[in-house]
Amino acid sequence: MSKRQTVVILSIAAVAIAVAFLAMSRQQDVTVAQNNPGNGSITIITISSGSLLSGATYSISPNPFTAEGSLTIQDNGKDDSDSTAGLIVLSGLQNGRFVVTQSQAPAGYDRDKLSKVIDINDDSQAVTFSNIASVAAADKTLPTSVTYTAKFECGRIPDNRGPLRPGHYDTDIGILNKQEFEVRMTWQAIVNDGRTSNLILKTLQPQTATGIVCQDLKKALVGNDEFSEGFVLISVPLDSSLLGAISGGSTVVRSGSIDILDVQVFYTANALDSLPHEVLVDKIVFTISADPSGKIPKEMLNKTLDVTVNSDLNQISDPEVRVREQIAEKYGLSEQQAVLLEIRIDGISVGVGTMIDDHALSLSRVPPQATG
Repeated sequence: MSKRQTVVILSIAAVAIAVAFLAMSRQQDVTVAQNNPGNGSITIITISSGSLLSGATYSISPNPFTAEGSLTIQDNGKDDSDSTAGLIVLSGLQNGRFVVTQSQAPAGYDRDKLSKVIDINDDSQAVTFSNIASVAAADKTLPTSVTYTAKFECGRIPDNRGPLRPGHYDTDIGILNKQEFEVRMTWQAIVNDGRTSNLILKTLQPQTATGIVCQDLKKALVGNDEFSEGFVLISVPLDSSLLGAISGGSTVVRSGSIDILDVQVFYTANALDSLPHEVLVDKIVFTISADPSGKIPKEMLNKTLDVTVNSDLNQISDPEVRVREQIAEKYGLSEQQAVLLEIRIDGISVGVGTMIDDHALSLSRVPPQATG
Protein backbone atom coordinates (compact mmCIF):
# COMPACT_ATOMS: atom_id res chain seq x y z
CA MET A 1 0.00 0.00 0.00
CA SER A 2 1.34 3.40 -0.97
CA LYS A 3 1.85 6.27 1.45
CA ARG A 4 -0.87 8.33 -0.28
CA GLN A 5 -3.44 5.54 0.08
CA THR A 6 -2.60 5.26 3.77
CA VAL A 7 -3.25 9.00 4.30
CA VAL A 8 -6.63 8.80 2.51
CA ILE A 9 -7.73 5.81 4.62
CA LEU A 10 -6.72 7.58 7.82
CA SER A 11 -8.63 10.75 6.79
CA ILE A 12 -11.78 8.77 6.04
CA ALA A 13 -11.52 7.02 9.40
CA ALA A 14 -11.09 10.35 11.22
CA VAL A 15 -14.19 11.79 9.54
CA ALA A 16 -16.20 8.68 10.44
CA ILE A 17 -15.11 8.93 14.07
CA ALA A 18 -16.07 12.64 14.19
CA VAL A 19 -19.49 11.98 12.70
CA ALA A 20 -20.09 9.17 15.16
CA PHE A 21 -18.99 11.39 18.05
CA LEU A 22 -21.37 14.18 16.98
CA ALA A 23 -24.23 11.70 16.64
CA MET A 24 -23.54 10.34 20.10
CA SER A 25 -23.40 13.87 21.55
CA ARG A 26 -26.69 14.79 19.89
CA GLN A 27 -28.28 11.58 21.13
CA GLN A 28 -27.04 12.35 24.66
CA ASP A 29 -28.45 15.89 24.50
CA VAL A 30 -31.82 14.61 23.32
CA THR A 31 -31.80 11.90 25.99
CA VAL A 32 -31.01 14.45 28.71
CA ALA A 33 -33.80 16.73 27.44
CA GLN A 34 -36.29 13.89 27.24
CA ASN A 35 -35.41 12.77 30.76
CA ASN A 36 -35.99 16.29 32.08
CA PRO A 37 -38.91 16.38 34.54
CA GLY A 38 -40.58 19.16 32.52
CA ASN A 39 -41.26 21.74 35.26
CA GLY A 40 -40.61 24.84 33.18
CA SER A 41 -43.12 27.25 31.63
CA ILE A 42 -43.14 30.08 29.09
CA THR A 43 -45.53 33.04 28.99
CA ILE A 44 -45.69 34.92 25.69
CA ILE A 45 -47.24 38.38 25.94
CA THR A 46 -48.48 40.30 22.90
CA ILE A 47 -49.16 44.01 23.38
CA SER A 48 -49.91 47.13 21.38
CA SER A 49 -49.79 50.60 22.95
CA GLY A 50 -49.74 49.04 26.41
CA SER A 51 -52.82 46.83 25.87
CA LEU A 52 -52.99 43.07 25.32
CA LEU A 53 -53.41 42.07 21.67
CA SER A 54 -54.90 38.75 20.59
CA GLY A 55 -54.49 36.65 17.44
CA ALA A 56 -50.70 36.26 17.15
CA THR A 57 -48.88 33.06 16.11
CA TYR A 58 -45.40 32.05 17.30
CA SER A 59 -42.78 29.43 16.59
CA ILE A 60 -40.45 28.05 19.27
CA SER A 61 -37.24 26.27 18.35
CA PRO A 62 -36.47 23.64 19.41
CA ASN A 63 -39.85 22.30 20.49
CA PRO A 64 -39.87 22.93 24.29
CA PHE A 65 -41.91 19.78 24.88
CA THR A 66 -39.63 17.35 23.00
CA ALA A 67 -36.39 19.34 22.48
CA GLU A 68 -36.58 18.39 18.78
CA GLY A 69 -37.79 20.25 15.70
CA SER A 70 -39.92 23.34 16.33
CA LEU A 71 -43.34 24.16 17.74
CA THR A 72 -45.97 26.46 16.27
CA ILE A 73 -48.35 27.94 18.83
CA GLN A 74 -51.31 30.28 18.38
CA ASP A 75 -53.02 32.49 20.93
CA ASN A 76 -55.75 30.33 22.54
CA GLY A 77 -54.53 27.34 20.49
CA LYS A 78 -54.46 23.73 21.68
CA ASP A 79 -51.19 24.08 23.66
CA ASP A 80 -52.10 27.46 25.21
CA SER A 81 -53.19 26.79 28.81
CA ASP A 82 -54.37 30.38 29.39
CA SER A 83 -57.64 31.58 27.88
CA THR A 84 -56.72 35.26 28.19
CA ALA A 85 -56.50 36.89 24.76
CA GLY A 86 -52.98 38.21 24.24
CA LEU A 87 -51.35 35.75 26.66
CA ILE A 88 -49.93 32.35 25.68
CA VAL A 89 -48.84 30.06 28.53
CA LEU A 90 -47.01 26.78 27.89
CA SER A 91 -46.39 24.50 30.87
CA GLY A 92 -44.51 21.25 31.49
CA LEU A 93 -41.52 22.23 29.35
CA GLN A 94 -38.03 20.78 29.05
CA ASN A 95 -34.99 22.63 30.31
CA GLY A 96 -32.76 24.33 27.78
CA ARG A 97 -32.34 27.36 25.55
CA PHE A 98 -35.19 28.24 23.17
CA VAL A 99 -35.76 30.85 20.49
CA VAL A 100 -39.26 32.40 20.28
CA THR A 101 -40.24 34.11 17.02
CA GLN A 102 -43.48 35.83 16.09
CA SER A 103 -44.35 34.13 12.83
CA GLN A 104 -47.65 35.93 12.27
CA ALA A 105 -48.87 39.19 13.78
CA PRO A 106 -52.53 39.87 14.67
CA ALA A 107 -54.63 41.13 11.80
CA GLY A 108 -53.94 44.77 11.01
CA TYR A 109 -50.54 44.87 12.76
CA ASP A 110 -46.92 44.62 11.63
CA ARG A 111 -44.98 41.58 12.83
CA ASP A 112 -42.43 42.01 15.60
CA LYS A 113 -39.36 40.73 13.75
CA LEU A 114 -37.07 40.52 16.80
CA SER A 115 -36.78 36.95 18.11
CA LYS A 116 -36.38 36.36 21.84
CA VAL A 117 -33.94 33.84 23.40
CA ILE A 118 -34.85 32.36 26.77
CA ASP A 119 -33.25 29.80 29.07
CA ILE A 120 -35.46 27.48 31.10
CA ASN A 121 -34.20 25.67 34.17
CA ASP A 122 -37.26 24.31 35.97
CA ASP A 123 -38.62 27.86 36.22
CA SER A 124 -41.03 30.25 34.54
CA GLN A 125 -39.92 32.69 31.87
CA ALA A 126 -41.83 35.44 30.06
CA VAL A 127 -41.23 37.24 26.77
CA THR A 128 -43.07 40.23 25.35
CA PHE A 129 -43.70 41.10 21.71
CA SER A 130 -44.94 44.53 20.70
CA ASN A 131 -46.90 45.20 17.54
CA ILE A 132 -47.81 48.46 15.89
CA ALA A 133 -50.70 49.01 13.51
CA SER A 134 -49.74 48.55 9.89
CA VAL A 135 -49.96 51.44 7.46
CA ALA A 136 -53.08 49.93 5.91
CA ALA A 137 -54.73 49.60 9.32
CA ALA A 138 -53.75 53.14 10.30
CA ASP A 139 -55.61 54.47 7.28
CA LYS A 140 -58.88 52.94 8.46
CA THR A 141 -61.51 55.18 10.02
CA LEU A 142 -62.00 52.91 13.05
CA PRO A 143 -59.97 53.94 16.14
CA THR A 144 -57.62 51.66 18.07
CA SER A 145 -59.30 52.21 21.45
CA VAL A 146 -62.27 53.81 23.17
CA THR A 147 -61.73 55.80 26.37
CA TYR A 148 -64.18 57.00 29.04
CA THR A 149 -63.00 59.72 31.46
CA ALA A 150 -64.85 59.95 34.79
CA LYS A 151 -64.29 62.53 37.53
CA PHE A 152 -64.19 61.33 41.15
CA GLU A 153 -64.46 62.98 44.59
CA CYS A 154 -63.74 60.73 47.57
CA GLY A 155 -63.41 61.35 51.29
CA ARG A 156 -64.24 63.88 53.98
CA ILE A 157 -63.52 67.61 54.19
CA PRO A 158 -63.71 68.64 57.87
CA ASP A 159 -63.27 72.41 57.50
CA ASN A 160 -63.21 75.29 55.04
CA ARG A 161 -59.79 74.54 53.59
CA GLY A 162 -61.50 73.21 50.43
CA PRO A 163 -61.42 72.49 47.59
CA LEU A 164 -65.14 71.90 48.31
CA ARG A 165 -67.38 72.82 51.22
CA PRO A 166 -67.11 70.67 54.39
CA GLY A 167 -68.86 67.34 54.19
CA HIS A 168 -68.66 63.73 52.99
CA TYR A 169 -68.10 62.96 49.29
CA ASP A 170 -68.51 59.64 47.48
CA THR A 171 -68.32 58.56 43.84
CA ASP A 172 -69.75 55.39 42.28
CA ILE A 173 -68.77 54.68 38.66
CA GLY A 174 -71.14 52.16 37.05
CA ILE A 175 -69.99 50.28 33.93
CA LEU A 176 -72.37 48.22 31.78
CA ASN A 177 -71.31 45.95 28.91
CA LYS A 178 -74.42 46.33 26.78
CA GLN A 179 -72.97 44.25 23.94
CA GLU A 180 -73.63 40.62 23.10
CA PHE A 181 -69.93 39.78 23.23
CA GLU A 182 -67.16 39.82 25.84
CA VAL A 183 -65.34 43.14 26.36
CA ARG A 184 -61.91 43.55 27.94
CA MET A 185 -61.21 46.90 29.60
CA THR A 186 -58.53 48.56 31.70
CA TRP A 187 -58.95 51.35 34.23
CA GLN A 188 -56.49 53.68 35.89
CA ALA A 189 -56.95 56.32 38.62
CA ILE A 190 -55.14 59.67 38.45
CA VAL A 191 -55.17 62.00 41.49
CA ASN A 192 -55.00 65.75 40.91
CA ASP A 193 -51.36 66.82 41.43
CA GLY A 194 -50.67 63.39 42.91
CA ARG A 195 -50.24 59.71 42.25
CA THR A 196 -51.29 57.56 39.31
CA SER A 197 -52.34 53.95 39.86
CA ASN A 198 -51.27 50.94 37.82
CA LEU A 199 -53.48 49.68 35.02
CA ILE A 200 -56.14 47.26 36.27
CA LEU A 201 -57.44 44.72 33.75
CA LYS A 202 -61.03 43.50 33.88
CA THR A 203 -63.18 41.34 31.58
CA LEU A 204 -66.90 42.03 31.27
CA GLN A 205 -69.11 39.22 30.06
CA PRO A 206 -72.03 40.07 27.72
CA GLN A 207 -74.86 41.99 29.37
CA THR A 208 -73.07 42.32 32.73
CA ALA A 209 -72.11 45.30 34.86
CA THR A 210 -69.43 46.28 37.36
CA GLY A 211 -68.58 49.31 39.46
CA ILE A 212 -65.66 51.38 40.75
CA VAL A 213 -66.20 53.04 44.15
CA CYS A 214 -64.04 55.15 46.45
CA GLN A 215 -62.83 52.08 48.32
CA ASP A 216 -61.49 50.60 45.05
CA LEU A 217 -59.74 53.87 44.23
CA LYS A 218 -58.02 54.02 47.63
CA LYS A 219 -56.77 50.44 47.21
CA ALA A 220 -55.48 51.14 43.71
CA LEU A 221 -53.68 54.30 44.83
CA VAL A 222 -52.35 52.69 48.04
CA GLY A 223 -53.13 55.83 49.98
CA ASN A 224 -54.98 56.86 53.11
CA ASP A 225 -55.68 60.50 52.26
CA GLU A 226 -58.72 61.89 54.04
CA PHE A 227 -59.88 63.43 50.76
CA SER A 228 -58.80 62.95 47.16
CA GLU A 229 -60.11 63.94 43.76
CA GLY A 230 -59.06 63.19 40.21
CA PHE A 231 -60.03 61.16 37.18
CA VAL A 232 -60.56 57.52 36.26
CA LEU A 233 -59.58 56.54 32.71
CA ILE A 234 -61.51 53.52 31.41
CA SER A 235 -60.10 52.18 28.14
CA VAL A 236 -61.33 49.46 25.77
CA PRO A 237 -58.61 48.37 23.29
CA LEU A 238 -60.05 47.58 19.85
CA ASP A 239 -58.08 44.47 18.91
CA SER A 240 -58.84 42.33 15.88
CA SER A 241 -61.28 40.04 17.71
CA LEU A 242 -63.29 42.94 19.12
CA LEU A 243 -63.35 44.74 15.78
CA GLY A 244 -64.72 41.57 14.22
CA ALA A 245 -67.46 41.40 16.84
CA ILE A 246 -68.25 45.08 16.33
CA SER A 247 -68.59 44.75 12.57
CA GLY A 248 -71.11 41.91 13.00
CA GLY A 249 -72.86 43.21 16.11
CA SER A 250 -75.11 46.05 17.12
CA THR A 251 -72.45 48.56 18.20
CA VAL A 252 -73.14 52.06 16.94
CA VAL A 253 -70.38 53.59 14.79
CA ARG A 254 -70.86 57.23 13.93
CA SER A 255 -68.33 59.90 12.95
CA GLY A 256 -65.37 57.77 13.99
CA SER A 257 -66.69 57.01 17.51
CA ILE A 258 -67.62 53.61 18.88
CA ASP A 259 -70.02 53.40 21.80
CA ILE A 260 -69.24 50.06 23.49
CA LEU A 261 -69.89 50.52 27.21
CA ASP A 262 -72.44 52.49 29.16
CA VAL A 263 -70.51 54.41 31.84
CA GLN A 264 -72.40 56.50 34.40
CA VAL A 265 -71.10 58.32 37.48
CA PHE A 266 -73.19 58.75 40.63
CA TYR A 267 -72.06 61.42 43.11
CA THR A 268 -73.20 62.04 46.69
CA ALA A 269 -72.11 65.13 48.61
CA ASN A 270 -72.50 66.01 52.30
CA ALA A 271 -74.15 62.63 52.95
CA LEU A 272 -74.95 61.97 56.62
CA ASP A 273 -73.42 59.04 58.47
CA SER A 274 -76.98 57.70 58.99
CA LEU A 275 -80.27 58.23 57.17
CA PRO A 276 -82.51 61.09 58.35
CA HIS A 277 -85.03 60.00 61.00
CA GLU A 278 -87.10 61.42 63.84
CA VAL A 279 -85.52 61.58 67.28
CA LEU A 280 -86.89 62.21 70.79
CA VAL A 281 -85.52 65.16 72.78
CA ASP A 282 -85.87 66.26 76.40
CA LYS A 283 -86.12 69.93 77.28
CA ILE A 284 -84.91 70.30 80.87
CA VAL A 285 -85.63 73.55 82.75
CA PHE A 286 -83.25 74.16 85.70
CA THR A 287 -81.67 76.72 88.01
CA ILE A 288 -78.05 76.95 89.25
CA SER A 289 -78.12 78.08 92.86
CA ALA A 290 -74.38 78.07 93.60
CA ASP A 291 -71.06 77.53 91.77
CA PRO A 292 -68.06 77.02 94.11
CA SER A 293 -65.68 76.90 91.09
CA GLY A 294 -66.49 80.46 90.00
CA LYS A 295 -66.29 79.46 86.33
CA ILE A 296 -69.96 80.04 85.51
CA PRO A 297 -70.86 83.73 84.87
CA LYS A 298 -72.61 85.25 87.90
CA GLU A 299 -75.53 86.45 85.79
CA MET A 300 -76.36 82.77 85.06
CA LEU A 301 -76.87 81.97 88.77
CA ASN A 302 -80.36 81.85 90.28
CA LYS A 303 -81.84 82.27 86.83
CA THR A 304 -84.27 79.96 85.01
CA LEU A 305 -82.31 78.11 82.27
CA ASP A 306 -83.04 75.23 79.91
CA VAL A 307 -81.13 72.71 77.82
CA THR A 308 -82.31 70.25 75.12
CA VAL A 309 -80.73 66.78 75.01
CA ASN A 310 -81.40 63.63 72.99
CA SER A 311 -83.63 61.07 74.68
CA ASP A 312 -83.37 57.31 74.15
CA LEU A 313 -86.40 55.05 74.37
CA ASN A 314 -86.57 52.62 77.31
CA GLN A 315 -83.46 54.16 78.89
CA ILE A 316 -83.35 55.40 82.51
CA SER A 317 -81.37 58.61 83.00
CA ASP A 318 -80.94 61.26 85.69
CA PRO A 319 -81.86 64.74 84.35
CA GLU A 320 -79.66 66.44 86.96
CA VAL A 321 -76.62 64.39 85.91
CA ARG A 322 -77.24 65.25 82.23
CA VAL A 323 -77.49 68.96 83.10
CA ARG A 324 -74.22 68.79 85.08
CA GLU A 325 -72.51 67.13 82.06
CA GLN A 326 -73.73 69.87 79.71
CA ILE A 327 -72.59 72.66 82.06
CA ALA A 328 -69.20 71.02 82.66
CA GLU A 329 -68.59 70.71 78.92
CA LYS A 330 -69.62 74.31 78.19
CA TYR A 331 -67.65 76.00 80.99
CA GLY A 332 -64.73 73.58 81.36
CA LEU A 333 -65.54 72.23 84.80
CA SER A 334 -63.77 69.21 86.20
CA GLU A 335 -65.75 66.22 87.39
CA GLN A 336 -65.37 67.30 91.05
CA GLN A 337 -66.38 70.90 90.27
CA ALA A 338 -69.49 69.67 88.44
CA VAL A 339 -70.51 67.54 91.44
CA LEU A 340 -70.28 70.58 93.78
CA LEU A 341 -72.73 72.61 91.70
CA GLU A 342 -76.09 73.30 93.38
CA ILE A 343 -78.73 72.61 90.71
CA ARG A 344 -82.52 72.50 90.93
CA ILE A 345 -84.59 70.80 88.20
CA ASP A 346 -87.71 72.90 87.56
CA GLY A 347 -89.34 70.88 84.78
CA ILE A 348 -88.94 68.41 81.89
CA SER A 349 -90.80 68.23 78.58
CA VAL A 350 -90.46 65.72 75.75
CA GLY A 351 -90.44 66.69 72.07
CA VAL A 352 -89.75 65.21 68.62
CA GLY A 353 -87.00 66.47 66.35
CA THR A 354 -85.74 65.52 62.88
CA MET A 355 -82.13 65.10 61.79
CA ILE A 356 -81.07 67.58 59.13
CA ASP A 357 -80.91 65.97 55.69
CA ASP A 358 -78.15 68.05 54.08
CA HIS A 359 -76.90 66.18 51.06
CA ALA A 360 -76.95 66.35 47.27
CA LEU A 361 -77.11 63.69 44.55
CA SER A 362 -75.90 63.89 40.97
CA LEU A 363 -75.83 61.42 38.06
CA SER A 364 -74.02 61.91 34.75
CA ARG A 365 -73.28 59.72 31.73
CA VAL A 366 -69.70 59.61 30.43
CA PRO A 367 -69.44 59.86 26.63
CA PRO A 368 -66.94 57.66 24.74
CA GLN A 369 -63.81 59.16 23.19
CA ALA A 370 -62.33 57.33 20.21
CA THR A 371 -58.53 57.44 19.99
CA GLY A 372 -56.03 56.26 17.39
